[in-house]
Amino acid sequence: MVEPDLFNLAKFKEVAKSILLRSRIPVITQDHEEDRFTLSLALSAAVKKVFFEKSEAKFSNEPVIEKRPIIRTGHRMRVDAMVKFNKTTFFSIVHFHRDAAALEANDPVGLLIVYIERTFVPEILQMLKYPYIDYDDDHEVLDGTGAITNLIAGQFKRELARLGYADLEMSYFKSYVNTAIDGVDYPRGQAEGYEISFEIEDKKRLVVEMVMGALPKICGGT
Repeated sequence: MVEPDLFNLAKFKEVAKSILLRSRIPVITQDHEEDRFTLSLALSAAVKKVFFEKSEAKFSNEPVIEKRPIIRTGHRMRVDAMVKFNKTTFFSIVHFHRDAAALEANDPVGLLIVYIERTFVPEILQMLKYPYIDYDDDHEVLDGTGAITNLIAGQFKRELARLGYADLEMSYFKSYVNTAIDGVDYPRGQAEGYEISFEIEDKKRLVVEMVMGALPKICGGT
């Protein structure tokens, strides 16, 4: 699914710029959009790599990447998981922070959300070689959703480092059913995020959403 030589910034930038030029995004925002789209490509590749390394499952098609506006509830981001699958959906969130101080202050630079239809969580866990969970126990299924999210977030964090970004602090996951009533924290000043949908056996089974602010670089920062 994912070859190691795809994990380099130059190739991601080239693909991102090509797609963004075809979409005729105004030049004034192109650099900003290119960076965010590059990160969405890195996240997509990270998900593929997790499945490639831990399971024999293959995605039916290339993932669909779409830019989505952030809908706010007060000063937080509204999350409605039922929109993703139109069925009971479990989701987990992980925040990324610039450093330990930002983590302590709850000042995220990134947000990752993984959505899975409730009935498919045990199957994905089985694909990824996780121990059996009680399908009828919502707490176990919620923890399973969080475990999958942690796996994806950890791989994404490693890929960001390989692309030249500074090492980020990652929060512990939080899991929900269908919605987060009070919304979730997200990076300040962001108006849009990227949503990536993955198909298994020709059915949408996994949706990963990303909202990222400006990330510090290893050399010189941003």
